[in-house]
Order: sequence, then structure tokens, then C-alpha cells
Amino acid sequence: MSEKTYTVEIADATGHSVVEMTKTELISQASNAKGSWVFVDNKMVAADELANTNFDDAQHIRMVPALQAGKDEKTYTVEIADATGHSVVEMTKSDLIKQASSAKGSWVFVDNKMVAANELADADFDSAQHIRMVPALQAGQ
Repeated sequence: MSEKTYTVEIADATGHSVVEMTKTELISQASNAKGSWVFVDNKMVAADELANTNFDDAQHIRMVPALQAGKDEKTYTVEIADATGHSVVEMTKSDLIKQASSAKGSWVFVDNKMVAANELADADFDSAQHIRMVPALQAGQ
């Protein structure tokens, strides 16, 4: 009998790829891809905990590259909206600027005030209580 497969979204340069993987394949890929994060129903699961994780009831499995902060650069907690609600990640200011600039149509809110991507470098993140990145709303045709 073959091992059960699960639908896994893997973040990549195009956005993400959707692949079918067995639990063994997922564990292997997460272990071999140093710095990858695995989210099972929006809960981050460490690579060494995947073997003990029940995927049978999972609605959404994602693998994303970990955000790498600079050695001395401060990190901030950022909520990133997605189709499942949002993910909470730690990002440096330069990571956030890079992601907001490369993700055309993304809006960044610092303490509920929208900040344009080209103004993020001047934004005061140190006093921020809440940082969110959301896809821009687009009107129908």
C-alpha cells in the first residue's frame, strides 16, 4: 500500500507551487532545505516535530523559506494577510521594504496608517504596535 499524499504549497519565485507529497517527502524536504518553515493550518511546525504531526485533518500545508534577518538588524512582528487569514512572521525593516516593493499592489499599515512602499525606509518601526501587509483591494471591471 502506498503512503498517503497531501497537497502542499511551496513558496517560490513565482509565488508558490502546489505539489502532492507524502509525509516522508515533506519531512525530508523540510529537513534538507535549511531555513524552511512549514505551516500546518497556519501553525508553524518545526522540522523535527513533523514526524509527530497528524496531517490527516490538515486543511492547508505550506512550506516557505525562512526570513533571514541581518546579524544586527532588529526584527519586527508582521502580520501578512493571505487566503487563509494571515501569517505572523518576524521581519527586518529591509526585508519588509523589499517584500512590499516586489509584491506589486501590497499595502503596508503601521499602527493602522497606510505607508507607501517608497516611504517605508523613513517609517518609525521602533514605536510601532502593529505592522500588517495586505494585498491591495482591486475593484471589479
